[in-house]
Amino acid sequence: MLQLFRQRGLSNVIYGAVIVATILAFVITFRPNSTSKTASLSEACAARVRGRCIDPKDFGAAYRMLLPIRSSAQSRKLNLKRVALDGLVERELLRDEAMRLGLTVTDAELTDQLFAGFVRVSVPAADPSVLSQVVLSTYQSYARAGYVSQEVAQAHVDARDTAIPVDFRDPKTRAFDMKVYERRVREISNRSTQEFREEQSRELLAEKMRDVVRAPIRVSESEAWQDYDRRYTTATVAWIAVNDAWAARWAVKPAPADLAAWAAQHQEDVDKAVAERVKDDSPKEGHLRHVLVKLPYGAGDDEKALALGKLSWAVAKIKSGEPFSEVARDVSDDTGSAARGGDVGDKTDGFVAPFKAAADALKPGEITANAVETQFGYHIIMRDDPAKAADVEAQVKRDGTLREYVKAKSAESAEAMARAIANAMRGGASDKDAIFAATAPLIHETRFEPIRVLQAPAAADAGASDASLDATTVALPLGAVRLPVRRFDASSDADAPALQTSSAFNHGGDPFPGLGPDATASVVRFAFSSKDGDVMADPVRAASAFVVVQLKQHKAVTRDEFEKERDTFVEGMLRAKRDEALSLYVRQLRAAHKDDIKIDTRYVEEPKVDGGAGGAEPDEDEY
Repeated sequence: MLQLFRQRGLSNVIYGAVIVATILAFVITFRPNSTSKTASLSEACAARVRGRCIDPKDFGAAYRMLLPIRSSAQSRKLNLKRVALDGLVERELLRDEAMRLGLTVTDAELTDQLFAGFVRVSVPAADPSVLSQVVLSTYQSYARAGYVSQEVAQAHVDARDTAIPVDFRDPKTRAFDMKVYERRVREISNRSTQEFREEQSRELLAEKMRDVVRAPIRVSESEAWQDYDRRYTTATVAWIAVNDAWAARWAVKPAPADLAAWAAQHQEDVDKAVAERVKDDSPKEGHLRHVLVKLPYGAGDDEKALALGKLSWAVAKIKSGEPFSEVARDVSDDTGSAARGGDVGDKTDGFVAPFKAAADALKPGEITANAVETQFGYHIIMRDDPAKAADVEAQVKRDGTLREYVKAKSAESAEAMARAIANAMRGGASDKDAIFAATAPLIHETRFEPIRVLQAPAAADAGASDASLDATTVALPLGAVRLPVRRFDASSDADAPALQTSSAFNHGGDPFPGLGPDATASVVRFAFSSKDGDVMADPVRAASAFVVVQLKQHKAVTRDEFEKERDTFVEGMLRAKRDEALSLYVRQLRAAHKDDIKIDTRYVEEPKVDGGAGGAEPDEDEY
């Protein structure tokens, strides 16, 4: 604006005079208010802070300013009513601290801020991530409302500037316009310009106190380098998981004496577990059970052959005398029904057509002779026969001790196998040789009749939907087609130990899925303190596996790389540290005055939506 007065010409002088008159009117008409707003006992207050009342209309104004385009859904998502009120509480506490330190806001400062087109509304700084979310949402909302351009809003987001830009200029002259200002103040806050100015004075003083807290924070050269090194130096590891499920299936082979000794110590737990399985596995009138072996989307012939091999192996176990329910529990990829012994209930409505047709054709006690193919994979299905309940229950009880032993010892066996693989690799063996040496003794020739796949006739496939395939079409096909079947054993099991490679990760990263906090920290320490090719001394425990870890590559950043990004990096680091310092200060300030803060929770309750019945939401303009 001052540039105008440096230019020559009568028109510029006149134009400058108009601007000066506008500023004078702006200052004289809307003087800042320094009153303390102490509440009387009967006064309605959204909150009380150290005896002062936060007027519901001031709370309503702050809420509106955070979301000028009102959206109840977005408000609920961000919990904006609580954010607005907590922000006002924080503002009042910070304002008190500012006044204690002798800070003030002058008339000119406030006028300059508003004349420049900046307004403020406090967002609680206790959680910087929430603050960033709310500020981003607010800027986007102001841009959508046309109060500021998208480019300006984004620039403030990038700079993490909490002053909200609002365009108070005349669209034609691009100069500050009092009428535009008055209209937009009413739109964004529902307050008079005098009331708005009073609130902005309090906001600006609170912001000065925030600046006092943030200003002393510095980032040293060594601190910046250490943080850059921690963030951008990366490691890649190879990992081999020995899964508990795989160990239970192939590696736990107890001697009779060991089984008896273990059972003597755990008989009460065994009896309880067996009783639960008897309840799930006892045949129920009309109920169906299935074993599913999933196929990945777009599975090729080799994947189909392996899936059929696994299903053939499951059928062989059933034919050898194992209860269908136990095989489903061990093998089925439908984890929900597997936990219930494969039980999917007695109703087939809603099942895909091939499954429904095959299931509906079964009599009590029957099992599908062939694999049933659906979009989920390959199934075998059985219908319960309550007449055989006593036999099934006896069988479950007879095998109960062995199954509980296998379950209890699977993790121990997986750990022993992982240690054997790790020791072999530390001795110089390749990952493939180490895995083969540890697993080869478990691999044996598995003899079973390859299962065939139930195929619908070609006519049914030509443009017919699943719903058009009736029971006769699917249950009595023109012929079952034999597909290649791969032998299923300890090495071809999908859960078998196999080498995998992680993505590059830094000191704060997650090396691979399934690790808890302690295991993650252990792997990260190893990765950044070892030489390429080193193997961790001990396997780490993941969610359901013991994992052998080998460092593949450690890639350190250089000083030259740091220097190229130094200024930008230090700026971001400084901003984060200042946010953290302010967050800590505010949390301590609130804790110190917790007895002096009273919130009326009625003001922060978000409106409930009536389940989509079309009812109107409460009017948020009531403030």
